[in-house]
Amino acid sequence: MTITSIIAAALILLGIILMSASIILGRKITRSLPLELRHNWLPLLSLMSLFLLGYIGFLPLLGEQTVFPPQLFASFILLGGAIFVFLVTSFTRSTIVRIKADEAQLKKNNMLLADEIRFRRAAEEKFRRQSEMMQHDILEIMAEMIANRDLHTYEHAAQVARIAGLIGRELKLNDDDLKALEFGCLVHDIGKTAIPDDVLLKPGNFDPQDRFIMQYHPLVGAKIFARHLQDDRITSSILNHHERLDGSGYPAGLKGDEIDLFSRIIAVADTYESLLARRPYKQPMSRDKALAIVEQEASAGQLDQELVRLLKKIAPQIPETITFSPQVTAGFMKDIEVFRQKTYFREPLTDFYNYRYLYFLNDAALLRNNTMPYDLFLVDIPTFGELQQKTGHVVADQVLDELGHRLLKTATEWGSGSADAGLVMLFRKGKDYLLYGEFSEAGDTTAFLQQLQEQLAAVRQEWDLAANLHRQHFVAGFPMDKALASLFAAPTRPASG
Repeated sequence: MTITSIIAAALILLGIILMSASIILGRKITRSLPLELRHNWLPLLSLMSLFLLGYIGFLPLLGEQTVFPPQLFASFILLGGAIFVFLVTSFTRSTIVRIKADEAQLKKNNMLLADEIRFRRAAEEKFRRQSEMMQHDILEIMAEMIANRDLHTYEHAAQVARIAGLIGRELKLNDDDLKALEFGCLVHDIGKTAIPDDVLLKPGNFDPQDRFIMQYHPLVGAKIFARHLQDDRITSSILNHHERLDGSGYPAGLKGDEIDLFSRIIAVADTYESLLARRPYKQPMSRDKALAIVEQEASAGQLDQELVRLLKKIAPQIPETITFSPQVTAGFMKDIEVFRQKTYFREPLTDFYNYRYLYFLNDAALLRNNTMPYDLFLVDIPTFGELQQKTGHVVADQVLDELGHRLLKTATEWGSGSADAGLVMLFRKGKDYLLYGEFSEAGDTTAFLQQLQEQLAAVRQEWDLAANLHRQHFVAGFPMDKALASLFAAPTRPASG
């Protein structure tokens, strides 16, 4: 055997090895192909097997003496190669067609998926907006509930929201935080809806029991929202707006960083607004004096000093008064509120009303003192203590009530005529009596004053009870608070006609 024959035999053996490996790999590929492509791959495997047999059969032909002509055998192998290339090309073409079809289907599926994603995102966005609108509506409903329960509380909350919003803008809070801060302010006192009127409307200072009851309102409000509103910023604002940095606040006595930012802002705005607000039992404080008190509390470590600094900066932007939409409270709520206040200010177990009820009537514009002159009368009984020692507390109180009923009868008679005739109302101030009078004629004032003097003279004769009658006349539009302060401070001379 020549060198050439040996080299040819080595190459053919290498081809046999490679073809065998290709057949084994092809069988594995066949099992992983889709059914529609598997029938294209089987002819290739068959032809590869024929090639392998051809390689094996060609080895004997390398000898010098062969029966089968080498040229004819080589021709069959070359033909098989051409068929193999044709089949590979056809299979590749069908694969490409299949890939393109799959790509088209994939593109269509991707478009459908993109449409589905857009639809779901639009639905989610719509649901989010509806949820926000529902949350907004619920919070507004809560605010209106507060307004219908106690208009002063709502007015306070609305003004606190304005002040806190201005501070929040100075802090560069984002729109979402500003909205949450505003809503938190509007409902921060919603727990007061559970506080009895005897505490909520009390005109004077709280006693320990009153204070204990009032300190429940953050807990009540936070409990309402914690179960139904998934916004901890608002819930925390309700719960913690009475906390103080030095731990002196309530309900939990939190300190420093334990108090969230929103609650710190509301604490500053709430304190400042409470000082500025006018109430039936207190006069509004000047801006400078209110800011001085707030600064003092910040210096004492109760309020955040940086937030108080921002409050001073925005204070000139805060309106002195606010106007509410008629829709905030129903039209008939004014009548309900008047009755509620009237019931509250009525002295227990008597027919008399506390004199602070006059402040409410003035603030509610239920009097005509802004359009016509008016008179205030004070029945002062300096010897009442002597009467108590002489007759005992029970008898003395009965005498005081009897005097009050006589005065009430007179006031009712004078105030039961036509609207143009005038108005007379009786109030009680401790052991003293206060009368408010609107008289259309000067002679009516004189006649009324004379009737009061006659009644007091009869009381002195019957029970030996000396009573002084003081009267002050005020022009139309004279402030009621100043008129009362003048009457109480210096009734230096007896009333005269």
